[in-house]
Amino acid sequence: MDEPCSALDPTSTRRIEETITELAETVTIVIVTHNMQQAARVSHQCAFFLAEQGTPGHIVEAGDTTQIFGEPVDPRTHDYVNGVFG
Repeated sequence: MDEPCSALDPTSTRRIEETITELAETVTIVIVTHNMQQAARVSHQCAFFLAEQGTPGHIVEAGDTTQIFGEPVDPRTHDYVNGVFG
């Protein structure tokens, strides 16, 4: 899903997230989002991709959502999930 709740109101976003949670019990769902709060709420695993100046995007860090948001290894991940940039 690419930005599944982009420009939705909070009630609609909640319903989409509930549906994602239900579906995730039987199938794997991949979400691409810039919404860090949503990623933290609905994901079990996360990956942080970064395209630095003049280079194609690559995975900076991947792992359990709690690790990525709580104790990221790479300082760029920490800065992104905490709103320092992006």
